[in-house]
Amino acid sequence: MKKIIFILSLFIGISFSAQDSVIKKDGSELKVKITEISDTTLKYKKKGLSIAFSLNLSDVLLVTFENGERMTFNVDEKAKNNTVMLTAGTRIPLVMTETISSDRKGGRKVREGELITLTVQADVTDIDGNVLVKQGTLVNGTITQSVRRKMAGTKGKLAFSVQFIKAIDGQSIPVSFQYSFAGKSKTGLVVGVAVIVAAPLLLIKGKPAIVKEGTVFNALVVGDKKIKLQ
Repeated sequence: MKKIIFILSLFIGISFSAQDSVIKKDGSELKVKITEISDTTLKYKKKGLSIAFSLNLSDVLLVTFENGERMTFNVDEKAKNNTVMLTAGTRIPLVMTETISSDRKGGRKVREGELITLTVQADVTDIDGNVLVKQGTLVNGTITQSVRRKMAGTKGKLAFSVQFIKAIDGQSIPVSFQYSFAGKSKTGLVVGVAVIVAAPLLLIKGKPAIVKEGTVFNALVVGDKKIKLQ
């Protein structure tokens, strides 16, 4: 029995006498027995302990195995986390999908509070070419003002805003975008001519406010947002 214990102790001693070396990026060194290396993690055991430890490969500079073989690691943090930053102020181009109007002329008449639809005109990418907001993504806008053209040449008015746009990972990105437009006024013409000619000219209406299909706008991202790549 004593011989068996002695042999077992000798075996353990030999197995740990030839240890692996792990040099971390902070300059420190670990003398351990490496048990596993995955895409992101290095697992090891320390002499005299049965429990396993782990270390992020992003913290490892060099590994020297007991047989003298060496291995270096260069883990890309962005690949490891699979996220990138969509920075504040990034421009997201939007395009109208229909023609809208403040009146029943020139386009679909919209009312205050109604939702309208736009789409993202082109992919929004980071400096590495990663797509953060995809072309064709549907975007909701809200009509904030819709005033019909009126008699005496008063022009129509339209305004709408966009508050959120979906990123590639499905999260809603806050954006800053407000647009307002007014049709052409005929007030000056009506007042000038009516004095000379007749009151019926006061029935002349101004132009409706119309936003045409295909019109392009730019929304700006509000605040930095982390986007998970697909």
